[in-house]
Amino acid sequence: MHLLTKEHLPLFYFISFVAAFRLLIAPHLGLGADEAHYLIYALNLDWSYFDHPPLVGWVQYIFTSVFGIDELGSRVSAITIGFFTSIFVYKLIHQINANAKLAFIAILALNAMFIFNALFLMLMPDTLLFLLIVPIIFAVDALQKNDSLKNWFVLGVLIGLAGLSKYTAVLFIPPIIIYFIVKKNYKLFISPKILVAITVALIIVSPVLYWNMQNDWASFAYQSNHVVGSSHINWQGFTQSIVAQLVAYNPFLFTLSFYGLYRAFKSDNDVLFIAALFGATLLIFFTYFSLYKTALPHWSALFYLLFVPIGTYYLYETSLAWKRYLKFAIGFGLLLSSLIYIEIATKVIPLPDENSIQLDVYGFEKIMKEANAQIKDPKNEAIGVTLWTLASRAIVYNESYESEVYLLDDRYDQFDIWETSTPKGKDIIVIDINFAHKDIATYMICDGVQKLSAFKLLETNVNDNVTLYKCTNYQGIR
Repeated sequence: MHLLTKEHLPLFYFISFVAAFRLLIAPHLGLGADEAHYLIYALNLDWSYFDHPPLVGWVQYIFTSVFGIDELGSRVSAITIGFFTSIFVYKLIHQINANAKLAFIAILALNAMFIFNALFLMLMPDTLLFLLIVPIIFAVDALQKNDSLKNWFVLGVLIGLAGLSKYTAVLFIPPIIIYFIVKKNYKLFISPKILVAITVALIIVSPVLYWNMQNDWASFAYQSNHVVGSSHINWQGFTQSIVAQLVAYNPFLFTLSFYGLYRAFKSDNDVLFIAALFGATLLIFFTYFSLYKTALPHWSALFYLLFVPIGTYYLYETSLAWKRYLKFAIGFGLLLSSLIYIEIATKVIPLPDENSIQLDVYGFEKIMKEANAQIKDPKNEAIGVTLWTLASRAIVYNESYESEVYLLDDRYDQFDIWETSTPKGKDIIVIDINFAHKDIATYMICDGVQKLSAFKLLETNVNDNVTLYKCTNYQGIR
């Protein structure tokens, strides 16, 4: 499939325009907590990390080495992945019956889901899986048709890269096994060539295994607790998970994913059937565990990445009413996503509320400048924050200063591994933000606590959002 042929040009023009638009927006949007966290991976290259495998950090290192460690440089990778992911999903849809128009409309639907406009701008481990899921589906189909050493090798590489991206990539194995069983291709399980795929995949994910062996399997233990959560069903949390997905994936497109899954299972197309097995596995897993722990919307993003486009493809020409509905749903999603991009980048709408989303993506350059203005002796003074989401951005935006930044809490995580010295005995300039407020005098053990300054992050804010305190001779958390 050549993108520059006439029938595919609408796709090429659209995804090029979207990528260019995101590149224009990227420098004007402050780093989010998660993307800053993974950017720190790139600043501290390692075999793996406490909370995720290392590929997200390695990719960021490559891109930021070329484009710089700033808002734009840290986002080129995700924008690039978004460009190619749209191509792969388009190819998946197009192979159904070579209808380029419907395949293009399906890609419009993909980009009309709000959360993908975030994940195709901010690099996350999930973003890497978006790039791999469709090639893996095609690799499984190729292996079913031709049990060649090359096809086993390709599948091993792709599965290995998925495992190097996120631990939930282990969910890719069951649907592959089920597909070969359904196809009664049992010989694949006893073929010596399967050892090639297994060996290649293990070699690729070996950095994760090596790091965990050196760190008491800390990452696996953390992820088990992170996903499983409580042992009792939490119906309120489950409802919140569903509502969050409904909003994040565009409420007018959300239910199309289930129709897409139904049509994929019903189809005689092998590629769609493989995709349906992947989708069903992901849906069952995350739905089950969201009964016990409130699921974040992006956890199930792979499911919607595949099946909202497939559902759109099949539904668009069923009737004039559905065609009108989809035009509205897609138009609504694209327009609102564009407006959100523009608003966050330009701040044209005054949002004085202290809970404004602007406070979560703006101001850390100013915060770190103000905090470092209080530092006179970097060897004996440091900067402290009390929440990991603040620590990630504080560390990134503090790169140009001599001072050190510490996360002052009582849980063990990746920040404890990164910290090579102790904050105890130092005078700590503590950053206290309204939405993460703590009473410093009762939270920390200090010889004394002094309020230094207070300021607001944006001119539109009515009240001060940030307060700086000095904790003299910090000795820990109470």
